[in-house]
Order: sequence, then C-alpha cells, then structure tokens
Amino acid sequence: MQVIRLLIQIGILSIFFEVGKWCSSFFQLPIPGSIIGMLFLFLLLLTGVVKERLLLDGSGFFLRHFSFFFLPLAVSAMILGPYFMEYGWKLLFILIVSGVIGFISTALSAERLIKWKEKRKHGHSH
Repeated sequence: MQVIRLLIQIGILSIFFEVGKWCSSFFQLPIPGSIIGMLFLFLLLLTGVVKERLLLDGSGFFLRHFSFFFLPLAVSAMILGPYFMEYGWKLLFILIVSGVIGFISTALSAERLIKWKEKRKHGHSH
C-alpha cells in the first residue's frame, strides 16, 4: 500500500512538472517549465488547496535520491570539457551567485516560517 501511495505522489509531482512545461511552451515563457510547475505547487500549498502531507512521501523520495537525478548532469559536464574551458568562469560565477541567493532565500524563508509558527502557537495558547 505504501508503494502505491509513493507512486501516486510521484505522479502528482510529475503532473505539476508537465503542467509547468506546457505553460512555458504554450505561452513562450523564458522560464523553465519545472520552475513554473514548482510555483504552481507552491501557490497551492500556500493557499491550502493541496495539503503538504499529500506529497510528503513522494517529495521525500526525491530528496533521498537527489544525487541520482544529477548523475546525467555530471556525465554531461565531463563530455563538455572544451565548453567549460572557454565559458567556465561565467558558469562558476553563475553557480556561486545562484547558490548564495538560494542559501539566503532558504534561510530567510525558514526563519520567517519558524517565527510565524511560533507566533501562531503562542497566539492560540493565550
């Protein structure tokens, strides 16, 4: 039963990915479909239309096997050596800046979420 639930949750996450790809293609957006799909999912989670427990096992599966999904990317990076020799500094700069932005935004949003939950918890107890 747990395997079926995991497959259903992965299917739901895949639907968000496909909807995002479709929107990006249909509307000729410069944003990747995976990002659009994540934004749709985020908005539905934020509004409470989709409960996070509905996708907990599926998202946990992806997080546990995160490195496996980046294996093709690593192989491609080895094949494209000459490209990296020419444009490597630009790619390194982009990776560092986007990594720092990702860390900062994650830290700030996690801090706000913790403060909001503490405020909500203390607000109900008084």
